[in-house]
Formats: sequence, C-alpha cells, structure tokens
Amino acid sequence: MDWRARGIGLRVGGHRGASAVAPENTYAAFEQAVKDGGVYTETDIRATSDGALVLVHDASLDRTTNGHGPVSAITLDELRALDAGSWFDESFRGERVPELPDFLAWIEARAPFGAAIEVKASGVGGAVATQAWASSARDRLCIYAFDPEEIRAAKRAVPDLPCVLLLRLTDDPNQVVGRIEACGADGADVPWQWNAVALLAEMRERGYLIGGGSDEGGKTARAQVELGVDMIDTDDPAALLAAVRGLSADAGR
Repeated sequence: MDWRARGIGLRVGGHRGASAVAPENTYAAFEQAVKDGGVYTETDIRATSDGALVLVHDASLDRTTNGHGPVSAITLDELRALDAGSWFDESFRGERVPELPDFLAWIEARAPFGAAIEVKASGVGGAVATQAWASSARDRLCIYAFDPEEIRAAKRAVPDLPCVLLLRLTDDPNQVVGRIEACGADGADVPWQWNAVALLAEMRERGYLIGGGSDEGGKTARAQVELGVDMIDTDDPAALLAAVRGLSADAGR
C-alpha cells in the first residue's frame, strides 16, 4: 500500500481488520483482511496506564475484551491477560489485544500490505509516528486522526509520514481544505454520504489523499468508484471487492 499514490483507483482496506467476520483489532481480523484481498488494514491506538501503545478502539475494555474499565487505567501486563476474541465468537477465544510494536512487526512481514493507524488517545500522536517511522514498513504506514492536534504532533515528530484527517458526517464540507492545511495533513477521509464532488475535485487539484469514509459490506461500491476516492475502510473487504468487480463486469457488457 503506497500512501503517497494518488488517483490510481479505489484501494480497499479492512476496518479494524475484516471485523465483520472476526473480532476487531485482533490478528485474526487482520489476517482475514489479507486473505480477503485488502491492501491495508485500519486499526486504533490507545495507551495503557504505563504508557504502552495498544490496539483498542473504545476507551473502555468492556465491549471487546473480558476486562472492564478504561484502557488508560490498566497496565500492559494486566492487558496481556485479557481475552479479546470470545466476545465475538467462542472460536476466537485466546485472541489478545495487539501491542503496537508487535503489530508493526506483523505488517513488516506482509509486504506490500499496509496499515492506517488511527490515533484514539490524546497526546500519543508523536509517539505513534516515531514508532511507525522506525519500522522497515514505514512506506506502507499512515496516521489517521479525528483530532488535528494529534496530526500536528505526528508531523512534528515525523514530517514525511503521511497523515489523514478524519471527518464526521456533521462536519462542514466547506471547512475541510482549511482544516487540512491548518494541521498539515496529507489528505482527509471524506464521508461518501456528502457526495462532495466539488470538494473532492479541489482536493485532487491540491494533491491531497482522499478517503471515502467507511463502507459496510460493499453497499457503497458504486458511490466510491464514481467519486474517485483513493481508499476506503470496510468491515468486509471481500464483499466490497466483490461489489467493485461486479461494477467492472457491468461496465464491460
């Protein structure tokens, strides 16, 4: 996955891995995203009470592990004892919460597969960027964040690491370019629901990386292809890729 490439077609990644068919943010989900044909996976970073960077989406452990309470209140050793798979299905019992250094090593071994690392915890953008840049897979890595300050911190630490500003449906499309410029991001993840044709044209002209928001099961394939976005995260990479292939087949008839 080359995060510096623009305008080469839709690239499909796993949203927390192939999280429709395996427990999110576990190696089972990441491996499934590879098998399904994704070219990258998105994942989420938080910090434990002793400062370890770990792959968990929620601020709380309750939904995706057998632990309880905030991620920020548990030590790394305590986190390592938790099960992160059985909540999804008993067949995944024994899956653990990945740690960022181990995840980077996993990515390194799976070239050309890449990763979008979403900074969820406040104040860790610089540390995440520094660890990512130290990896031999750094050319296949990107930082995501909703918080522009985390992107600023990542860019201060590693100016050359691609960073993408995440947007919410409630954000103002007219402010997107200004917000990208203000935090130094290399692009933005624009919700496909906006159908923001003029905004995307301006972003292309400026050379920004364009994401299409999040897809569930291939439901938005046509919109993504017609909008010409660079990448999209999906819970089910296999379904989205099948839908995209179906569009190509229809166009060739």
